[in-house]
Amino acid sequence: MIEVTDPLVGETVDTRYELRRLIARGGMGLVFEAHHKFTRRAVALKLLLDEHRAEREPRRRLLREAHALATVRHPGFVEVLDAGVCAAHGPYVVLEMLDGRTLDGILAARRRLSVADAVQIGRSVCSAIAHAHARGVIHRDLKPSNIFVARNEIGQETVKIIDLGVAAVDEEQLAHLDRKLTGVHEVLGTPEYMAPEQLWGQEIDERTDVYSIGMSLFECLTGDVPYTGSYPDVLVQVSNATGPPDVRAKRPDVSPAVAIVIENALEKDASARFQSAAELGRSLLAASGLAAGHSSVLSLPSEDLSPEEEEPERAIHLVRKKGPGDGDRPTLPNSPPSHRRLHLRAPYVTPVLLFSPTGSEIQARSEEISEEGMLVLTPLAFPLGASLKLRFASPVTGEMISIDSSVRWLREARGRSAMGVEFMNVPPVLRRVVADYIAMLPVSQIS
Repeated sequence: MIEVTDPLVGETVDTRYELRRLIARGGMGLVFEAHHKFTRRAVALKLLLDEHRAEREPRRRLLREAHALATVRHPGFVEVLDAGVCAAHGPYVVLEMLDGRTLDGILAARRRLSVADAVQIGRSVCSAIAHAHARGVIHRDLKPSNIFVARNEIGQETVKIIDLGVAAVDEEQLAHLDRKLTGVHEVLGTPEYMAPEQLWGQEIDERTDVYSIGMSLFECLTGDVPYTGSYPDVLVQVSNATGPPDVRAKRPDVSPAVAIVIENALEKDASARFQSAAELGRSLLAASGLAAGHSSVLSLPSEDLSPEEEEPERAIHLVRKKGPGDGDRPTLPNSPPSHRRLHLRAPYVTPVLLFSPTGSEIQARSEEISEEGMLVLTPLAFPLGASLKLRFASPVTGEMISIDSSVRWLREARGRSAMGVEFMNVPPVLRRVVADYIAMLPVSQIS
């Protein structure tokens, strides 16, 4: 069923950015796919929610992010294209539009990565963060949800850091407002990735980001983080820890050399850690024995998956006989027979509203879409076969779609669930919209 669009879709921001569809919704803001009315370029546009547009701190934080991104301009950061204040929509920031998935979404679906993929992603993050540090910017909020894996023009995977909303810029670090923003961040952020000095409210520096990179790598390799819970819970666990978490205790096939590098980044005492992100990146490559290269996590072939991990990757895409009107579809070259699908999947990140059988509403998001289903990340797990109604924005027109679905597979990990949902009674218009969206993407972005 196709419903009315999000209220802001179709509006124009600052006379030139037409809002096409909602990409993400946060505690204080919204991210839309937008098109520049004159160049026709697709961009990502950040706005504040109505209730925060008049508040000084959210406005300051949003525009500070644009300043920080412009300061650290680097291939490893999402590029800021424009920023301003619109009379009708308040402050906004325009970013390059990326096609791919967050590292958080990848981990939720696959649980963990190969050592080679983790090393290449970690190396890329270290390179970008070292560049930021050299320009006086400390990120302060590095975690998998702020790391985006995309593809460049020639199909290679690239890693982009996509959020600098709470970054500390050198000349502002001692300002009263900056300290106030740090306090807000500690409450609203994700404490599992915060360095001990950050949790304790002490002075931070480049080594604070080193710790967060180490924690993200720990999760990439083990599928978990060692300290979990609320801010006070994590604070107590970190304070009582006698040493860094043991990587090989959770992932024995990781080499001792790589494990030592990650554990060094996770030392409680900042003076005992790597003193720079560049040093961590160099050590990570040396310990792994790999040359600098690219990850391969967006279209992971079946032979790289364990039997436990392979089925969810296949289950979300249901095989059906090719029917009238399917036309010519792109195919994956050299795909093994066990991994071939008639319904191709493509990255598609957008908020999803779930309506449970009891009528409750749950905010979730999609990571992938096909003509027959979606990969959905949700804070609440549902049993296999559960009937759900989904509401999300069309990938082409931005119109809101409501459709019944069923849970096909489920994976739970640390307070979040990855679900493969099968669309029920798929209307032809939805099938065509998804097919058109996938047909617009380069073959390297679909699987």
